[in-house]
Parts: sequence; C-alpha cells; structure tokens
Amino acid sequence: MKNLIYRALAAEKKFFILLAAVLMTVCFQSCSDDKYTVWTETETYSDFQNNLNTTLEDGYYKRLEITNAQWEQIGPNLTSEGKHRWSEEEIKKWLIGNGFGNDEARKESSWLAMVNHGFIVTRDHNLVYMILK
Repeated sequence: MKNLIYRALAAEKKFFILLAAVLMTVCFQSCSDDKYTVWTETETYSDFQNNLNTTLEDGYYKRLEITNAQWEQIGPNLTSEGKHRWSEEEIKKWLIGNGFGNDEARKESSWLAMVNHGFIVTRDHNLVYMILK
C-alpha cells in the first residue's frame, strides 16, 4: 500500500513539474514580446516643413533620440489619435510598409525599441510618415 501511495505522489509531482515548466515557457515567450507605445502620423511634406522647420530629401529618413526633457514637453500634447501598442515586429512591419527595406526596418525597429524615446521620419514624394515612441 505504501508503495502505491509513493508512486501516486511521484506521478503527481512529475505532472506538476511538467505543468510548471509549460507555464514558465509560455510566460517567458509572452514576456519577451514587449509592447511599446508608439504614435504614427502621416502629413504632407509642406506641413512637415512648416511644423518642424526642417527639410528632408525625398526617399530618405531621419531618426532622432528624444531626451527625457524633450519628452516632458512633447508627451502632454499627445492624444490617442495614431496611438498604438506595438511589438518590435509590428514597428518593423510599419517601417517596411512605409518604404524601408527589410534590413533597414529591422535595424531601425530595434533602435526604436532600445531607446526610451525616439522619432523616425521618412519622406516619399509629397508625404511624410512619422513614428514616435
């Protein structure tokens, strides 16, 4: 009788260890897929020039790391319009959809995920696409 109880407890212990391992794996996979709050915007090049008082050549992009002091000025003016909770992969897809090549999009989405706050702007003819984190 004692052996049956020990075997049952051992089998139950193995089940709980296996269950814990599966749950930990799922948790680590979901935790590694971080989400970032980003804002996207599209505007005409002339509006971009007027609003930011800068130029950007057609077919090019710029990126800028935003300091905490700058973010304190920008943040309160942001609304829910254009706001997203995206993974690095979703940011990469947005960049590809707005003219970036795969390698360039991978590099820039990794950069944007790494910095506290950043801004990427790209120009395609008369339109300017922006992403802010």
